[in-house]
Amino acid sequence: MTMKKLMATLAVAALSFGIFAGTAVAETTTDTIDVYAGVSSVMELNCTDLNYGVWIVPTGSRGNTTVVTLTSDNNTSITSGSSTGIALSANYAAPAASSCTVTGSTAADGTTGQVNFTGTGTFVANTGGTGFNAESIPAPSAALTTFYYALAHTTPTAMSSGATSFTVHGTINIPDGLTTANYGGYMAPAVIVSYEDVNE
Repeated sequence: MTMKKLMATLAVAALSFGIFAGTAVAETTTDTIDVYAGVSSVMELNCTDLNYGVWIVPTGSRGNTTVVTLTSDNNTSITSGSSTGIALSANYAAPAASSCTVTGSTAADGTTGQVNFTGTGTFVANTGGTGFNAESIPAPSAALTTFYYALAHTTPTAMSSGATSFTVHGTINIPDGLTTANYGGYMAPAVIVSYEDVNE
C-alpha cells in the first residue's frame, strides 16, 4: 500500500470513529408514584318514632277539644281545653318524642343545620294490621276525622365530627264528642323529616 492510500484509509477510519463516538445512547430512569382514591359514607338521618301515648277520654260532650303537649324530654300534659276525666293510660308504651341523629356530615364543627318537615296533619285509623300500641282499629266509618297533631323540633346540636342530633315533639288535639266507636289506634301518614347542612 502506498503512503498516500494509507493516509486516506487512516483519515476515513478516524472520521468514522468520530461519528460513532458522538452518537447519543438512549438512557432510562425510573421513579414511583402513589395513587390514591377513597370512598366516604353519605350523610344519614335516623329518627325514632314519635309516640304521644294512649289517652283515656270519656264519651260525650266535654265542652271543647283537648290539647295534649309532648315535650322534647318526653313529658306530657294537657295544655288547653277540657281535662275532665282525661288521663294518660299506663297500660301502653309511654309517650316518647322522636330522637333524630345525623351522621356523615361534611359540615364544619360548630355549625348548625336546618330541620324541615310538614308540621301539621290529621291522624287516621291505623290500618296496618293492629292499631297503634296494639289497640283495636276503629271502623273506617267511625274513625275520627278531626284528630290533629302539630310538630315542632329542638335546635340541632352544634356539628361535631360529622354528627348532630335533635328531637321532634309537639301537640295533639283530641276532638270533643267521642263515642265508643271512635276508640282505637291512630297514626299519622309518614312524616318526612330532612336535615340540611350548613357549610361555612
